Amino acid sequence: MSANTAFLSTARPALAPSEPRLIHAIILLVTCGLTVLVTAVLGPSLPAMQAHFAHVPGVDFLVPLTMTAPMLTMAAISVFAGELADRIGRKPMLVGAAVLYALVGTAPLYLDSLPAIIASRLALGVLEGVLMTVSTTMIGDYYSGKQRERLMSLQTTVASTSAFVLNTVGGMIAEHGWRAPYMVFAISLLLAPLMAMYLWEPKTRASMSADEVAADSRSFSAGLLVFICGLTVLLGIMFLTVPVHFGYLHSAIGVQSPSQIGLAYGVNSLGVISGTLLFGWVLAPRLKVAYQLALGVTIAGLGFVLMQLAGDYSALTVAGFVNGLGAGIVLPAMVTWNVRELPMSRRGMGVGAFQSCFTLGLFLNPLIIVGLEKFLHVPRAEVVGLVGFVLLVLALIALLSGVLGRRGR
Repeated sequence: MSANTAFLSTARPALAPSEPRLIHAIILLVTCGLTVLVTAVLGPSLPAMQAHFAHVPGVDFLVPLTMTAPMLTMAAISVFAGELADRIGRKPMLVGAAVLYALVGTAPLYLDSLPAIIASRLALGVLEGVLMTVSTTMIGDYYSGKQRERLMSLQTTVASTSAFVLNTVGGMIAEHGWRAPYMVFAISLLLAPLMAMYLWEPKTRASMSADEVAADSRSFSAGLLVFICGLTVLLGIMFLTVPVHFGYLHSAIGVQSPSQIGLAYGVNSLGVISGTLLFGWVLAPRLKVAYQLALGVTIAGLGFVLMQLAGDYSALTVAGFVNGLGAGIVLPAMVTWNVRELPMSRRGMGVGAFQSCFTLGLFLNPLIIVGLEKFLHVPRAEVVGLVGFVLLVLALIALLSGVLGRRGR
């Protein structure tokens, strides 16, 4: 082991590892929030970027790909990143990924080729997969019980709040040119030394004996993980519906003002934030998983149905808040359920599998929603409403599962 690796693995604060404190939670939560930079900061700069590369064939397809490409590599790499974190340890991967994230994320500041920029975005997705998977896993390692559930809910709160703020900041930064927003990715260089100083390496498969790994792995259920991951793909499809299609729904009812549409997006984000706080402080301690999911999916589904029925701006904005409230409950409920069921020796792999499936759902969303719109020859609002009805059916199944006493908490 090199001196640097040894430092990353053993450096720790004066506090005992058994007593994680606020600064550790902040570092891990902010690390999780880094993944929202891709979509939140870059959106306002895309038109100027497209104008700059107007001479490139297929530019209208390639420029939006600079935002979605990381999702594809995140989906492909996260499960392997988690498995690697189980095998070699968490902290070296997290610190190394944070440093590389800044170097790769800022690459478009000096790259002059659009294909090269897209390649850098694909590489960034690999690092995002590591950061999101390992930071989430370490929250599961450091905390348990109500603390863990509240932090998992705050993970979504931080991401949603960051998106809310960065959507505005991204527009302001984009006033200085389409390259300017890429400077924000250097922020991870501020996190890397804090990770090295304050985080410690939890006990993982890398530090367990063969007998310990065998004993710890007995509680692992591959079938349950596959089931959770299947639901997670649906969660990803649901979660990206508003970010991608909300603006189209406004246009369909005659709302063209960017400020009005932006405000409606902000109200949706407030709904997500409210849902995460409701989950962490009210629902998680009182309801088992089946009921958490039934409630959250019902509210999210009703939001989609209300979007289909909305005939004016106010109704559509309210529908966005309702959907966000449900989404804010469902995501941390799924994350905490998954982490709770994973033994420490398999936790990184299981969290990575969850992240891969969630990101796959995000990537598939536009293909499915727009594909159904074309196939069914109906307005997009009706497809969104159809998604809502599917969610209501799933909510009923979750409720029946809870009533019948199937696996919950």
